[in-house]
Amino acid sequence: MVVQIIHIPGFPDGSFPFTATVDKPWLQVSPASGILPPEGIDLTVTADPTTLLNGTQTGTVIVTLTSSFGSIRSNGVTTVNVPVSVTLVTPVSPATKTLPPANTLIIPSAGHTDGINSRWQSDVRIANVSTQSAHFQLTLTPDDQAKGIKQTVITADAGATIALDDIVRNWYGIGSLGEMANGILEIRPLVASSRTYNLTSNGTLGQFIPAVPFGKFIGKADPDKLAAVLGLQQLAQNPDYRTNFGVVEGSGNPVSLLVSVFNSAGIKLLDLPLDLKSNEQRQLNGFLSQNKISLNDGRIEVKATGGDGKITAYASVIDNRTGDPLLVPAVQLGQAATTDYVLPGVADVNNAFASWRTDIDAFNSGSTPLQATLTFYRQDGGTPKTATVTLNPGELKRLDNVVQSTFGTTNAGGMIHVTTAVPSALVITGRTYDQTPDRTLGQFIQAVTPADAADPSGRGLGALPHQRRFR
Repeated sequence: MVVQIIHIPGFPDGSFPFTATVDKPWLQVSPASGILPPEGIDLTVTADPTTLLNGTQTGTVIVTLTSSFGSIRSNGVTTVNVPVSVTLVTPVSPATKTLPPANTLIIPSAGHTDGINSRWQSDVRIANVSTQSAHFQLTLTPDDQAKGIKQTVITADAGATIALDDIVRNWYGIGSLGEMANGILEIRPLVASSRTYNLTSNGTLGQFIPAVPFGKFIGKADPDKLAAVLGLQQLAQNPDYRTNFGVVEGSGNPVSLLVSVFNSAGIKLLDLPLDLKSNEQRQLNGFLSQNKISLNDGRIEVKATGGDGKITAYASVIDNRTGDPLLVPAVQLGQAATTDYVLPGVADVNNAFASWRTDIDAFNSGSTPLQATLTFYRQDGGTPKTATVTLNPGELKRLDNVVQSTFGTTNAGGMIHVTTAVPSALVITGRTYDQTPDRTLGQFIQAVTPADAADPSGRGLGALPHQRRFR
């Protein structure tokens, strides 16, 4: 049995009768009824894990207060819901890394660590999309490999999603004594994602981190071939935002690489060579400021220059005022070759809950100028609006508050289609955020192409990007 004590605060103007119930059959609470005094009361919650699967299971203790006087007199009944979670882990053992197969999924940054006025942890979700139960191997390689590579195996039923909350601490035991670690999580083979977030007294501020298939890692160019290049955009370093940058080696071989920084006009500001050991993750916090670069809008290119290793990269742009981060994943430049891009979840919406805005970055990674047509489709079915922009080679064009500034539309959400007359290699990204007088809270959205969509042949998506309802 697992026992937790939860505290129910009281009310300063009296004692009130209460009843306590739970919403899961594996939970029990005691006392189940009584009197809630002004100083509050401790309830004992008991969980029976014998019927639970691996991972984090969440239930709720429901406390109902009844009275005809005092601070709850106007309602007669007041309900307090308290979430309770139980995490069942599998044995962890030391491990050595081997070359991962192409369908291995690698989460490039998973951690339990402190930052600037913040505490970060990673919650991972693994979905078994097959029709039968399966075993999956999870390997954590800390950025400091002297701490040891750790491995465990989990079982997921057909169609099940396993929650691995605060995985570095709860599953691998790093953080229980106040220590910190960040590293690479390798999953063989499954659909996986994670959320790494800043745990604050007012809630969580986080970012979704998709697992990267090992087949999308890049290495040095073959003889007489062009090098593959990873691109990251919508980056900033100024009084309002800072950018952390990370690179990961996933094959178990050393690699040399070159990191280049460009401003929005395509002018190169920095070439930084780096060497990574096998299976090394290196996160460079405050990367731009450490290299004395100030940017309102810029991008980074990464390519392997030597060694047999395979790499991917990521960036995290953080609002200095709120600590709210957004993840910028790397994409391989020059690979799209399409005429149609769709950016969902764009908005200019003001209401009692938020003030939503969308800023777009459009990057032309080709060698010739392109004219692109942008069409805004409202989620309420209004008349579409169009605009055209010219994108020069190497240019990163920013369209701030695009719905209002480009389409002259307010109080509307929807999606934008970007089309070109000839196949192009554009990178279209957006940041949709709640704009307040003193801070932003938002998310990074990558445009999708027809190759990313589901089709009648049976290819499906775990979560299809679509229009977001804004409130």
